[in-house]
Amino acid sequence: MSKYYSINKFLKILGVSAQTLRNWDKKGQTI
Repeated sequence: MSKYYSINKFLKILGVSAQTLRNWDKKGQTI
């Protein structure tokens, strides 16, 4: 069974900001 996280919770777990995640997405570096 998969566990789902809110975006804010996920960012907190990763220790990154929302902007960092957007930058990774633009560069194709998403997880």
